[in-house]
Amino acid sequence: MDWIKIMCNILDHRKIKMIRKSPEGNTLVLFWLLLLTEAGKCNRGGYLLISDSLSYTVETLSMVTDIPLPTVQLGLSIFSNLDMIDSKDGAIFIKNWRKYQSEDKLGARREKDRLRQQRHREKEREKLRSLPAPDEVSRDNNVFMSRDVTQENRQDKSREEKTTTEKARLLLSGTSIAKISNQELECLEKRHGSKRLLQVADIAAETWRRNREDKHNPGGYLHSLCTSLVVPDWYVPCEKRRVIAKEELSRTKSSSIDKASLRAQEKAKNEAVDTLWNSLSAEQHEEYQKKALASFPDSIQPSMTITMIMAKLLAFEEAQSCSHE
Repeated sequence: MDWIKIMCNILDHRKIKMIRKSPEGNTLVLFWLLLLTEAGKCNRGGYLLISDSLSYTVETLSMVTDIPLPTVQLGLSIFSNLDMIDSKDGAIFIKNWRKYQSEDKLGARREKDRLRQQRHREKEREKLRSLPAPDEVSRDNNVFMSRDVTQENRQDKSREEKTTTEKARLLLSGTSIAKISNQELECLEKRHGSKRLLQVADIAAETWRRNREDKHNPGGYLHSLCTSLVVPDWYVPCEKRRVIAKEELSRTKSSSIDKASLRAQEKAKNEAVDTLWNSLSAEQHEEYQKKALASFPDSIQPSMTITMIMAKLLAFEEAQSCSHE
């Protein structure tokens, strides 16, 4: 899914108000919105699945949302108690997802788009069937070299054609259009020029990767595109795609470094929290656990694990506050 539906009055919902009054309430509301968007990206009816056989874990959710693990654990516990999420076979899912996201309407729209694309492809096939194959093109339409061209120039021209053919074949690699013969590619280059052929080869390959529609006469298909090429709105030239891919790789590396730094900071904080907690007496443990329980609304009964996590965080925050004074 490219988008999800969120009501304008979501912050006025009684469950959201209850969550906002709990510890780290605003962060938990942000976490809930991030859960909704992740479910939309997964596009599996509200289930949080990386693949059909691999579900999101608490650690995965902490990583993709950049929210500390204890907060994620707290949020999942609260959302479950408020009947906002559930789990099945180890997979977390958003309850009432189909009702609020109107997936039936989305499915109808997808089916309508599919039928429209199918009709368009059928029209394109009819056009291609009416075109002659490259081998049937009249010799009068081909461009021949002048008789006074030297042998050296012929060899240079041959090397240039081979280079263009190799580039075109590289662009077409991995697609059904790559079945085209070198003779057909050379014929297309002679008639339409190297620049045109390489542009058409790239557009044809990218179109195939989007639609996965096999071409039984790749020569005729490329000839049709060379003759009357309409560049699709979505098309991005090869050179620009390389620049975008390089920038994306750079961003990914930077993001990985940032996430590694955040994980290191989070690990250091967790260790500091555990160290402080272990230095406290049993009486202090009991006191902080009571404070943690008191911070929850009466309608929420957290588990012992969640209570312990909150107690540790309260103790750590109090110690940090005292050290800053």
